[in-house]
Amino acid sequence: MTSFHIHLAEARHWHYFDLGERRLWLAGPYAETHGQVVAKRAADVQEGGISDWLDGLDGHFGLILVTPEWLLAAVDPVRSIPILWSMADGELHLSQCGMELVEVLGLGPSDIDAKQALAFAQGGFTIGAATLYDRVKPLMPGQYLVWHQGDGAPRTEHYHFWRPFQPSNVPYQDLIQPLSALHHRLIEDLIRSAQGRTIVAPLSAGLDSRMIVSGLAAAGYRNVLCVAYGQPENREAKASRQIAARLGYPWEFVAYDLRRVREGFFNADHQRFWRYSDSLTAVPFTQDYLAMAELRRRGHLPPDAILVNGQSGDFTSGNHVPASLFQPLDAAPEERAQRIVKALMHKHFKHWQNLEFGQHAKVISELLIEEISKLGLAALPPEADHGVYEFCEFNDRQSKYVINGQRCYESLGLSWRLPLWDRANLDFWEKAPLATKIQQKLYREVLSHDNWGGVWDDIPINALSVRPGWLKPVRWLARALHAPLGRKRWHRFEKQYFDYFMAPLCSYAPWTYRRVASDRRGFRSPFAWYAADYLERKGLRWDGISTAQAV
Repeated sequence: MTSFHIHLAEARHWHYFDLGERRLWLAGPYAETHGQVVAKRAADVQEGGISDWLDGLDGHFGLILVTPEWLLAAVDPVRSIPILWSMADGELHLSQCGMELVEVLGLGPSDIDAKQALAFAQGGFTIGAATLYDRVKPLMPGQYLVWHQGDGAPRTEHYHFWRPFQPSNVPYQDLIQPLSALHHRLIEDLIRSAQGRTIVAPLSAGLDSRMIVSGLAAAGYRNVLCVAYGQPENREAKASRQIAARLGYPWEFVAYDLRRVREGFFNADHQRFWRYSDSLTAVPFTQDYLAMAELRRRGHLPPDAILVNGQSGDFTSGNHVPASLFQPLDAAPEERAQRIVKALMHKHFKHWQNLEFGQHAKVISELLIEEISKLGLAALPPEADHGVYEFCEFNDRQSKYVINGQRCYESLGLSWRLPLWDRANLDFWEKAPLATKIQQKLYREVLSHDNWGGVWDDIPINALSVRPGWLKPVRWLARALHAPLGRKRWHRFEKQYFDYFMAPLCSYAPWTYRRVASDRRGFRSPFAWYAADYLERKGLRWDGISTAQAV
């Protein structure tokens, strides 16, 4: 078997195992902790046993196995390590890094999937098993491919498929103790995996990162560094500092301002990170990069440090289920599907007001309906509609954008762990009934009851504040003047003229204030600008339309 190419030059964290007639490439935390065990089994796994073998790998990984007869590539159930593939002239190409494939295959704007580009412009990610390019495909969560030379395209299968649309009917009260026990297990597994190394925790004012650090403190793990960043005295940093102090952990803060973030975004190291993390399925997740790079420059990150963030406990525990889906809709499957699509578009495909209607909305709706139809909505009860919504967000935004944030750490040569995306947590919330998820009721109750580290009673969760301080009187006066015009008019004005300075992470910094304040496309957040920048790097306009097509 020779007609394949594995492009991992830019992803140097992959481990290689020579197994005689077989070769194995393995990446992710599972490679660090269980690499030899995986290699031993990979030496003799048979094609018919692939699914069972992969389903038994309880960790985060990406792997490529080459045997004399067939080639296997697989990602874990949350796609924490992306793998992309393409067939060209009868040869299979595999890579973690999208731009490697783009360059090897000689792809350009004419090779872009026009429908996915429109979805990307409004959401910042693709929909379904697709990348931005027709000829490049992603492995989706819990999926693998097998390829025999001469067979044409590889065969893809799921060994794991997350089904939150098939919840159990276990009573709410019967899940409180199991969730508490699960939280203890997640922390114990994290400590066992860390083996005494420094755990660096980006700590915010929310639930999830607080759960991680307070759990470590309750378990007696002391080698923890808490980190916050953004504008000085922002609400996340203030709560983060309080939590760290109460737990007795050291705390580091990286101050952001517009100049620093602008320079950081355009420097060569960040541009290399942007390229490395581009899996052609979502805008690179850059949130932690500048802070971690600065801490490494200061010498505050040990070479063997492990980064542990709180992703994505808020999603799995139900915080993203929209209120519109709290009540079942006794209607035809088509009407139910439209309600789910409307909720998805309202939440995730809304970054430019000017693209909310017309062709963009039509194409996005069609792509989402196509994905929902694959789940067999007609055979599911109306009570499952919230789970269909969760599946769609998980399959696309979470696995392609949020979880891909681990590339920040890899690009800096650092290890990472994702305890709240562990298989056990995924399995628990897959079966949890809707009643447990509304406003994260079960999750919040367990965290408050267990009260690890005593940080759950009197330290605010996501309290609101306005920074920088000089903006407060200006904003107050502007709001008073807008009072007769209504709340909607005020929020539009605030977004257009004040959000540039108020964004806690100075996220608008790569663009001048004049450009942002004078823009009339109706941006809803800084993310819209990053999505536009991404598309422009691919030779498209901000709205996902090719320059040639626009002419």
